[in-house]
Amino acid sequence: MKNKLSEILAVLCLLLIPLNCSKVPEVPDFLKDTFQPEMIVPVFDPDAHIMPQTGTIGYVKNGVKAMAVPLNDVKAVDAFGIFIYNGTDHWISFKKNDCQMLDGTGNVTKPIDKSQESFYLKRNFRPKLPPEFGAEVFRWDKAIRIQGDPAVLPRADIEKTTVMPGQYSRFFLYFRKRSIKYSSLRIIVPRVTSDFNEQQTTFVFKFKVQRG
Repeated sequence: MKNKLSEILAVLCLLLIPLNCSKVPEVPDFLKDTFQPEMIVPVFDPDAHIMPQTGTIGYVKNGVKAMAVPLNDVKAVDAFGIFIYNGTDHWISFKKNDCQMLDGTGNVTKPIDKSQESFYLKRNFRPKLPPEFGAEVFRWDKAIRIQGDPAVLPRADIEKTTVMPGQYSRFFLYFRKRSIKYSSLRIIVPRVTSDFNEQQTTFVFKFKVQRG
């Protein structure tokens, strides 16, 4: 199958080369995306736990474990699943709307607003985590069991998410496709706040875009 794809690509490239031109044209983007699709992959960080099967990045700070997994199967947008696990003995909280993407030049972009998601994604779209994700997380920390949807707590502030001790929160971030032009990018989850002492923790997940 792989050889057949290579043959097809070679034929298409030959068809695109003018007979009277010695210069080899650049391969069109649609061919690159077909045979060498762009992937968002983690960048090595000695302070991070990298999960090789899913490309998940995990950090532990102030008793909180945070993970970001790129959803490369979602083609319409740059999508990430974010997990915040509360390993402390008190409640923590954060605001999803404060999350952002930062590129290597310092440009910042915000996630797609909830009201705009249907424009970029199919109606009733439900993101799927990589099938190996739950097992990789469990190998990292056996206290974290990714099964079903996390419990939703009633809260007065609809913008703020609260997580009880020993529980996790899951949410998804969608950014316009290649909304940044730089190959390196960072997903920032700021100000995860302790309800005990108001300590704030920010998580920065480092990824890069590569082909194949």
